[in-house]
Amino acid sequence: MPICATSPTKGQRRKSTAPARRATPGSSKPPSTVRYGPSASTGRTETTLPMKKPTRSVRLLVVALALGLLPSAVAAEVHQATGFKVVNVTSTAADIWTRVTLRAAANPADAPLPRVEAFEVKTGKPVALRDNRAFPDARIVVHMPDGLELGAAAGAAPAATGQTRVRYRVKGATAWSETPWQEAKLERDGIVLHALSALVPAARYELVVEARGQAEGRRPNEQSGEFKTAPPPEQRERVVFSIATCQSYERLDRPGGLAIYPAMAALQPDFFVHTGDAVYYDQGAVLALTPALARYHWARMYALPTLRDFHRSFSSFFMKDDHDTLLNDCGPATRSGELTYADGARLFREQTGLPETAYRTFRWGHDLQVWLMEGRDFRTPDWQEKSTSAPTLWGREQIKWLGETLGASTATFRVIITSVPVVGPDRSNKDDNYANAGFAVEGNEIRELLARYPNLTVITGDRHWQYVSVDPATSVQEWSVGPSSAYRAGGWDEETPRPEHRFLRTGHGGFLSGVVTPTATGASLEIRLHDVDGGVVYRELK
Repeated sequence: MPICATSPTKGQRRKSTAPARRATPGSSKPPSTVRYGPSASTGRTETTLPMKKPTRSVRLLVVALALGLLPSAVAAEVHQATGFKVVNVTSTAADIWTRVTLRAAANPADAPLPRVEAFEVKTGKPVALRDNRAFPDARIVVHMPDGLELGAAAGAAPAATGQTRVRYRVKGATAWSETPWQEAKLERDGIVLHALSALVPAARYELVVEARGQAEGRRPNEQSGEFKTAPPPEQRERVVFSIATCQSYERLDRPGGLAIYPAMAALQPDFFVHTGDAVYYDQGAVLALTPALARYHWARMYALPTLRDFHRSFSSFFMKDDHDTLLNDCGPATRSGELTYADGARLFREQTGLPETAYRTFRWGHDLQVWLMEGRDFRTPDWQEKSTSAPTLWGREQIKWLGETLGASTATFRVIITSVPVVGPDRSNKDDNYANAGFAVEGNEIRELLARYPNLTVITGDRHWQYVSVDPATSVQEWSVGPSSAYRAGGWDEETPRPEHRFLRTGHGGFLSGVVTPTATGASLEIRLHDVDGGVVYRELK
């Protein structure tokens, strides 16, 4: 747990270059008995240090709460500031991710930020913190203003104890089904995952997530939404999906979050895939070097209205990558501060409902099958790569599974979604994916495997520019989704395309969508790259 001291240390807070933004207003100071949450690895409550006095707006909010001047904000005993997510949907099942919070909304943007310091374990010397760096031998100290805890930080939406349940029905039906009430505990960050089963295929469901505390006579906090189950494999149906990657709290592009979310919602996707880097632990004003700080990153991101509203209306599949597991280019042997890779993987599952086996495939009707690949858990550690003739990225077990499931598929279109490129091209200074020399042996094997199957497309996240490319040796095609906002764009020069490129767009954010349409002779698949507002910048019909 973070080491505490009795007085603040000197030093300036890390500054963000992001455009000005304002979060949904809410209270800033929790009761003194409430903390942001226990450590995911130790179960002990993480504490913070005094730093500076609260801002005037924070003090006014605290006084208003104490005097009962905000009845609409405190009428419910517990809340759902981070909303809920519908995840892992099939034709007959779905998981509903819920989280109980202390307040109805995230803290305002002018609340204080935590200040994080690191010290060498052996010598006690200060360690200079930088973005995209590991601090494996550091103890961490977190500073907050006098009397405040991490739950009072800007953007925070701290968890609370309570219970949640889900009521659901086919849209338009009269009778509701419901899950049992389940306990939301601080050691799980107030999160409960409800499993729905025996659902009707290809049906639109409406649902209500209820959260309640311990007091009797209080009406539960309610949030409503909807989702659609997958059609069965024998059913031909129009399918719309969307895919995004690489979103950062320091790189928002509109009030309330990110423009891509309402733009994707306008397409009414049947499902959404996030390919990873949903948060950036290792960048920005607050580096996530403890479990509590990692949870803080997730809560402030998914309390943003654009994200919260999207996820209550559309089903999602989450994939993890490096920045939302631990740090840039991390693997299973990596550690930074008080977070290990295992901690990061466990926290990602907690925050997204990711199944225990991260790689998986799902069918969406007769014409579409999707594979979600795991790009971090099985890779050869960095220190072994130079001494290993054939380092692995996906791991032999996953590659074997991919070959078997591709061969067994009867879908018209096969879509492989990966958190790192398979085709590229990529920059010469990178060596973390199949487009690089470091994984060339296995990369050639993977591309040759994929080339055996017709109507197969690779879609990659991770890279901060959009492209469509074709491998000259195998003709495997790859689409890069691009970053979620222009503030995350970079890494390639649009003026220097390669022969592999069919399309190249840099300096902008956006997302990808696909539409499967049944036809008189079978089906078509249109894949489109969009700008952040939904405009189509490139499309192909297959």
